[in-house]
Amino acid sequence: MNRSGGLQRRLAFALFAVVLCAGVAAFFAARSPAAGVPVTVEPAAKAASTESVLVVRRAVDHDALWLLSPAGGTPTATGDLPGFAGSVAVSPDGQNVAYLPENIGPRVWIGYGPLGPKTISLTGAGVKRVDSFCWIDAGRLLVAGVTSRRAPLRLDRLYVVNAATGRVQSFRGLYGAEPSFAPAVGKVAYVKFSIVAPGTAANGYTPTIRESLKLLNLSHAGAGRTVWTEENPAFAEYRALSQPQVSPDAMWYLTSETGSDVRVTYDIRDRWGYTELSVFTPALQAGAGWDAAGQRTAFAGIVGIDDQSPCVWIHDVVTGSLTRSASGVVPPSMIDSLAWSPSGQLVANGVGAGTRHNFVLPGDLTSATDLGSGRLPVWVP
Repeated sequence: MNRSGGLQRRLAFALFAVVLCAGVAAFFAARSPAAGVPVTVEPAAKAASTESVLVVRRAVDHDALWLLSPAGGTPTATGDLPGFAGSVAVSPDGQNVAYLPENIGPRVWIGYGPLGPKTISLTGAGVKRVDSFCWIDAGRLLVAGVTSRRAPLRLDRLYVVNAATGRVQSFRGLYGAEPSFAPAVGKVAYVKFSIVAPGTAANGYTPTIRESLKLLNLSHAGAGRTVWTEENPAFAEYRALSQPQVSPDAMWYLTSETGSDVRVTYDIRDRWGYTELSVFTPALQAGAGWDAAGQRTAFAGIVGIDDQSPCVWIHDVVTGSLTRSASGVVPPSMIDSLAWSPSGQLVANGVGAGTRHNFVLPGDLTSATDLGSGRLPVWVP
């Protein structure tokens, strides 16, 4: 199925020019694991009586883990990682955390506090590099990796990692990358790549790649259904369906169009893949996915060409509203990550003036509380 080009958008916000202007550049400079095993479908995490922000902070030769109070950033040490973290994911029940190494080594680190983290290696399954992952229940991870460290992203395969036993096995033999879990319905969204036209002298030896957004049910066999496809020449690191984030009920997706420069177009898609809203901004890709109710999605950008202050956007798929934080609310920074809390707050991470800071915003985006240094912030009880 090829539905690339000429997308039918019911509502489009052309916020900025496609070409990154010099002003923006100046601103940035300042299958289940075994057949027949039942799948647990879990509701989205509920708000805990106390929410904390878990971050990593650089130590001499590793990352240290810290819990920060969202009210003001009061820190509490909560363990150390064996190395430096590159990405983080929270389990659907909110009780566990996993990290992938910054050097994309074939391992995952799971847990925090006195009993964690522990290291699980994927080398026994032949994995040489890990690229992305997500939790698929309270005790299992779905990891995308390759068997050759220099292999392209399109050769990623999916593996299941048991957090308790450390067992690693192929997930249905599927190729795929950037998985995202819908806990309310037990489904996984992911991206599959395929070459539909080889590179030739006539086209500069650039192959045409089909990028497919897939959705599979963990309790059913197979690779799932294709939600949407895009076909594009594999040049300039262009992605049409980058880092899909599926809503808890699998009725909505947040995907991103990205390239080799600093820019991103966020697309909010319905269950069939049609774009409901498209927002372009010359900024780093930073999407928070969906809140616990699956109604709101959030992403970061800048206010506008004339006002290059960083901002956060929230789109409500029920009301159709698009809300932006006002100029000056978000501290001067280049935002590169966002995460929802169970109660509907957001934590953002950004770099500005040479240092990284975390800050919390309420659901109405009217204020921001600086929590101090660190990166990869997520919410934990």
